[in-house]
Amino acid sequence: MKSTSTGKLTAEIARKLGAQKIETSPEVLVCYAFDATNIRHLPAAVVFPETREDVEAVMKLCAAEAVAAIPRGAGTGFAGGTVPIRGGVVVSTERMDRTISIDRDRRQAVLEPGVVNARLQREASKVGLMFPPDPSSLEACTIGGNVAQDAGGPRALKYGVTRDYVLAVEAVLYGGGVVGSDREATSPGDWDPMRPLLVGNEGTLGFLTRITLRLLPKPDRFATALASFRTTRDAARAVNLIFERGVLPAAVELIDAETMACVASFIKISVPASAGCSLLVETDGRECEAADAMSAVETALLEAEPIEIKVAQTEAERENLWRMRRAVSPSLARIAPWKINEDVCVPRSQLPSLVDRVAALGKKYGISVPTFGHAGDGNLHVNVMFDPRKGDEAKRAQELVEGLFEATLGLGGTISGEHGIGFTKLKFLPGELGRDTTDLETRIKQSFDPRGLMNPGKVFDQI
Repeated sequence: MKSTSTGKLTAEIARKLGAQKIETSPEVLVCYAFDATNIRHLPAAVVFPETREDVEAVMKLCAAEAVAAIPRGAGTGFAGGTVPIRGGVVVSTERMDRTISIDRDRRQAVLEPGVVNARLQREASKVGLMFPPDPSSLEACTIGGNVAQDAGGPRALKYGVTRDYVLAVEAVLYGGGVVGSDREATSPGDWDPMRPLLVGNEGTLGFLTRITLRLLPKPDRFATALASFRTTRDAARAVNLIFERGVLPAAVELIDAETMACVASFIKISVPASAGCSLLVETDGRECEAADAMSAVETALLEAEPIEIKVAQTEAERENLWRMRRAVSPSLARIAPWKINEDVCVPRSQLPSLVDRVAALGKKYGISVPTFGHAGDGNLHVNVMFDPRKGDEAKRAQELVEGLFEATLGLGGTISGEHGIGFTKLKFLPGELGRDTTDLETRIKQSFDPRGLMNPGKVFDQI
């Protein structure tokens, strides 16, 4: 991008939207240069639209100067989806944060993309409803980001992922056109050909400006337990035993010993010293449903010979268990200053095999790989910890990731259970989908964005 083009563009954005809606100072640019991958590329500017009309103006101006536009929510992603790897203008959703309506009778919410997930959870809860997708970053991540990434979370096991709750979307294309629907949908079956394309598009097809979500009644009761096992394989076996009993928990989360040790360093929680892995299991439902389901879960867990099972007796104890789970990812910084957080997913029956492969890869490359995740879905977060200042650790870490993806695909799995593709996994995608499929996806991208300047370098083999 030429500096003359950049200067002209930023000046024009400031004139059209107002100087308070654009930043070019170095200290601001660096804050929008990275996401949870910590890979950094500086943008030329950051724009803060407040309305759909603002977004349209920005997209038209970027197109006029052939400058890349990068939609961004809270920047909590682990695949580099919001990193401006080719420069350009980051377009933030943070000022588009209105909850337009929450309709208790229709069980719907209409929102702007910058609404934080936890805020929606709280607002829906006030009228007895809930939005099931609950990523661990829910206190920071936005609904726009959740829709763009098709986010999941622990409750995805029972309730599904974000796409299962999107009734309608409106988006602005690169160049300024508007697609989708800004009306309040009546059912998931409403004719809306844009919705399945825009959900999970990772900001490569359009900038989401309005979202209609389906909500569910909030469960009356929850039962939550923490079970400790001698090995990770024992815990993985216990997961399969739960489902063999015909129980569908709300969540089944696996946390290995190394991860739990990190969490215990700053979250007060008691786990047996001999525990090699733990499972956090929650059931929910009406008055007796949660307790009855937890009773069946305990029976299944006992068959896997746990060291102990602790069932939360109060809401405070339950909340402490979930606080522990949400502290997992940030706590790993005590192992190494850098991590690659991969979210591979395999059929649940293959979970013990995946656990074994992860352990073998860690040993082969001499790298710590603390593992946790949504075991009920077969979705594990394998964290490859390394220090780039130490010899060839960074190179070995990348080789381990490639081995992990190869093992995952060999077990009939996918390289991304919920984090998306971004640019960090782009080169591995043809190995999963096949060249014919990725070529078709690229043609879809071209129909939306012929010059490839809407969040370039992500998901698709770019033009």
